[in-house]
Amino acid sequence: MKRACFLLCTIALVGCDRPTDAPRSAPSVQATPSVSPALPSSVEGPAARTAAPSVVPQGSEPGPSSGSSLVTFDTDPVGAPAPSFESVVGDWYAADEAGAHSLKVDGAKWRNGTPSASLADQAKRLYGDRYAEFLDGVKAFAFFPFAVWKQEPPSGDVRVSTRFYPIAGRIDQAAGIAFAISPDGTYQGVRVNALEDNLLYFRVVKGKRTIIDNVRDVPTPTKTWHTLSLELLGAHLTAFVNGQKRFEKTLDKAPQGRLGLWSKADSQVLFDEFKVEPLSVETPASKPKFNPAQDP
Repeated sequence: MKRACFLLCTIALVGCDRPTDAPRSAPSVQATPSVSPALPSSVEGPAARTAAPSVVPQGSEPGPSSGSSLVTFDTDPVGAPAPSFESVVGDWYAADEAGAHSLKVDGAKWRNGTPSASLADQAKRLYGDRYAEFLDGVKAFAFFPFAVWKQEPPSGDVRVSTRFYPIAGRIDQAAGIAFAISPDGTYQGVRVNALEDNLLYFRVVKGKRTIIDNVRDVPTPTKTWHTLSLELLGAHLTAFVNGQKRFEKTLDKAPQGRLGLWSKADSQVLFDEFKVEPLSVETPASKPKFNPAQDP
């Protein structure tokens, strides 16, 4: 009885993501000229990286451009932090589970969120002289685990994607991508949740999370590999789940800032194949002019 009461109190404190909630080796980062399209959710285990279809199904994400960055975590020591990410909040470490060597966020020991023990040093590496401002913002929302990609994102339009595998979590099994992570610790994000079958777009400003949009009927069953992808074309945001477009919105302005991975509360989730792909948009001026003499 006491344990049940404690759990109910914990859930009440954290809150679930409902519409009413509105407010060893070098880093395994490598440049790749092309990236395989998003995998279907039914592809699991070691075959997941080799079973990608040769043709992207109709209605799925367009093909990637050249010059993308890919983080596979394949050479990261098991049980150690990933060299390519700053694990700012929560327990993040390399794991060899579900047929993949990946990055795991482990909320099994979650205690209303715990900032990294080396948070000050991490903040200095990310934002230099503005690290104190970042510290103040991060401490205010420490029950949202997130890890910041160490590399500067490309300027202009970009696609960000990751494979994820929900393992466990009684309160949440959330997997998300954070973007526009600013020196003051504010950011935006899109997340899915295996326990709620929905997708949220949200903002965290000065420690307060505000849910902006909630898309229902977006299933991401537990213990199955899925893919979450975002496209940022100027101020236009589009989100894909398992290759299908599930959300789009025109933001107030084009987002700027760092990128990262996001989770919530007691979620235990694997992340793999974090991809950042610059996108080029063909403008009318760049299109070849029509020449009747050359028309066959």
